[in-house]
Amino acid sequence: MMTGEFTLAMPNSAPRYRLVIFDAIDDPQVLRPMVCETTGMHPTDVVQWLARAPGVWPQPLDEPRVRKLLDGLYEYKVAAEAWRADQLPDLSPPRTVHRAACLDQGLRIEGLRGEPTHWVPWDRVEMICAGKVTAEDEVRDVHKQRWPSAVVAGIRALAFRGPRPRGRMARAHRIPRDPVGEILIVRRDPRIAFRVLENQMNYAYLGNRLKSSAAENFPIFLTDLCARADQAYLTPSTRALLERREQSEFMFPSSQAILDYATHRLLWSWYRRDSEAQGREPDQDGEGPDQGSS
Repeated sequence: MMTGEFTLAMPNSAPRYRLVIFDAIDDPQVLRPMVCETTGMHPTDVVQWLARAPGVWPQPLDEPRVRKLLDGLYEYKVAAEAWRADQLPDLSPPRTVHRAACLDQGLRIEGLRGEPTHWVPWDRVEMICAGKVTAEDEVRDVHKQRWPSAVVAGIRALAFRGPRPRGRMARAHRIPRDPVGEILIVRRDPRIAFRVLENQMNYAYLGNRLKSSAAENFPIFLTDLCARADQAYLTPSTRALLERREQSEFMFPSSQAILDYATHRLLWSWYRRDSEAQGREPDQDGEGPDQGSS
């Protein structure tokens, strides 16, 4: 029997990185050759993604490739940085909040029966990302009033026409649905993301300010939240919603889209903070929710 210390050989897996681009790309065609050569992606896919930037590059990259991309982007004065894939902040899945109250010292999150489940001091709220998520139209089958089938069949027979298939009598009628407000609240230490949906939230804490509909209560809650969490970073979409600007500045096609946007804006807020600490002035905050997907 052998004694003594020994170590097990572990596979040497090189770390992977995620490239984060913070600026819009004015002319994707200029960057296309460099990005295609470095990543091996199809030119069409590269141009389409660059046109949607800023955002998080969709594929993890090894260190040599991400360094080459960072050098190339720097030459074109495009702000970007790389994160180790295992250290990129993960806000998914956010915890859905059904009851909450904006109090003097912090945000109290409650369970369905009103019991306190989480407490967030206002100075721990790191970011507030709000927007409107488009909802799919409601589809209803509309049946026109029709004569008894035997009568219809007889008339068609007289006109030398066959019976009409029953399936054609139904008509689909689309009823547009209003976009649904959504807020992502990111706290620090520990980092947790909470999600508030306009039509799934109990606004009882508003008291005598309570309105008759969720659509009216949602902006009151958002205003309370942003006013009290005065150290939090407010995304451009949040400011646009508060100021009731153009819908395109705060509209998202899905909950996943606003979550991707929130992740990118959180990274931007850290990038801006680090740049200011080093005496560098980052470009102005990006506008609107049109971010490249991760």
